Amino acid sequence: MHQILLIRHGEAAKSPTDADPGLTPLGQRQAETLADDLDRQFPGGEGVRLVSSPKTRARQTAIPVAGRWQARVDEQHNVIEIPSPEGMPLAERGQWIRTLLKSRWDTLSPAQGNWREDITDYLLQLASTRDEGRFHTTLVFCHFMVINSVVAAIRNDLQVVQFYPDYASQTHLAIDDGKLHLVQLGQETNIGSLIQ
Repeated sequence: MHQILLIRHGEAAKSPTDADPGLTPLGQRQAETLADDLDRQFPGGEGVRLVSSPKTRARQTAIPVAGRWQARVDEQHNVIEIPSPEGMPLAERGQWIRTLLKSRWDTLSPAQGNWREDITDYLLQLASTRDEGRFHTTLVFCHFMVINSVVAAIRNDLQVVQFYPDYASQTHLAIDDGKLHLVQLGQETNIGSLIQ
């Protein structure tokens, strides 16, 4: 059985003009606290693979634990945040996300449906036999919508929002018999920290 932790990035510097903001000072502290916790769970990182969305806020959240373990972080486009509708200006993305949170997965565009399928396909291949024996756990530093899309797929539930993962929260999954299973949801947040 392979374990996956979907880790939401730390607090990011929200901006209607920056498509790839980094962490705030609070977000950096959250990443350090997360590294402490991960090092307690997986001392020295033995048998743990690190994967991150290419977005700066996710990569910066992975850096403290990667530094402690002297481990490489594998950037994967498969776990990047949900794409905006084609042609949507960045300034309108925040409002679109707020509307999306009240939507159902079956009402989204084919591009967003493909994004969602790519995430679950990627996660399932993490337990491939070629890595058997090397890794027992994968930490995936990603985003609010990535986590919700996976939880919804496991539950076979069409509601977009399944729960509200907090910054630096850890949602535990397992791959067993070629299927993803939800072990435990991560810590939840309030509505104010949903976007970015």
